[in-house]
Amino acid sequence: MTDKRNLMAAACLLALPLTAGAEPAAPVAPAGVTLDARTERVLLDACAFLRSAPRFSVEAEITYDDVLKTGRKVQYSREAAVLLERPNRLRAALVSDKGERTIYYDGKTMTVYRPDRAVYAVLDAPASVDATLDAIEQRGVEMPLDDFLRAQPCGGLAARLKTGTYAGKHYFDGGWYHHLLLETDAADAQLWVADGDVPEIRKLVISYRDAPGTPQYTAVLRNWNFAPVIEGGTFTFSPPQGVKKIAYREPAGSQGGGK
Repeated sequence: MTDKRNLMAAACLLALPLTAGAEPAAPVAPAGVTLDARTERVLLDACAFLRSAPRFSVEAEITYDDVLKTGRKVQYSREAAVLLERPNRLRAALVSDKGERTIYYDGKTMTVYRPDRAVYAVLDAPASVDATLDAIEQRGVEMPLDDFLRAQPCGGLAARLKTGTYAGKHYFDGGWYHHLLLETDAADAQLWVADGDVPEIRKLVISYRDAPGTPQYTAVLRNWNFAPVIEGGTFTFSPPQGVKKIAYREPAGSQGGGK
């Protein structure tokens, strides 16, 4: 289980079961966690909204640091486009220094397609997104934004969160956003959350405070769509002509803060 997942789940631990249009429950911070009232409310609204969405799509621009043995930091980039339909449909298109790949999950199998190499591999998968995310992580498959894709995207991993502070409304990407400062026992995080009826999380920065060189992970989230049009076959891979099926090979360890 990665620090990023622990951090994001802890940061969003306040999401409660809500139905669309329901009055939000009064925020209650867990014992041992210090949150100011504004931070708590923004987190509750953002995570409850995400949790209530039956489907969504989002694009992410990700940068992350790798700390070399010399102590120098090297920054890498990754782009992702993710489409989720609860409870058990998922597709993610990824581009990074490691090449291109598209991941398909249809509730029964997961397919990893490498268009740059004209190959694909198929794995049996559990019947839920949550179980599939756990299974593929054990096999070295990195799924961007995996915290947001779970049935309870903001629950269960609150132990690491120590404090949350509201920094005010700050400018980002053409607009003004709630800016939250979060601290865990191992990392510091910042969240930029939209105001209004659609409290999108638009930016995430994590600084791994206790790691050598203090590597940083940044994700800018754009083009959230909570009513995407989903065509038949979207989550099932149909191999193009000339593409070869291969056995799945466990990938090498990931670089730095890529996850």
